Amino acid sequence: MALSKFDRKSDGLADIYRAALYLVRGADEVSKDFLEKARRKLGKEIISFSNKPKDYRERLFFAEKILDQYFLLKSK
Repeated sequence: MALSKFDRKSDGLADIYRAALYLVRGADEVSKDFLEKARRKLGKEIISFSNKPKDYRERLFFAEKILDQYFLLKSK
């Protein structure tokens, strides 16, 4: 599937990808905001994290789970 900035689904998928990126960079609140935007655009249950990740390894774990969701939704 080719992503288009004018398509709502593509925009939601890009928000999921951005959430993983910002999570790894340490911007937890920005990441949560992007996940919420994706949830509103896609209307699907998307993985989230409730507590602030404690360390870099935990950030990588959640980012990997977010990217798994991204690739799953992108393939549909």
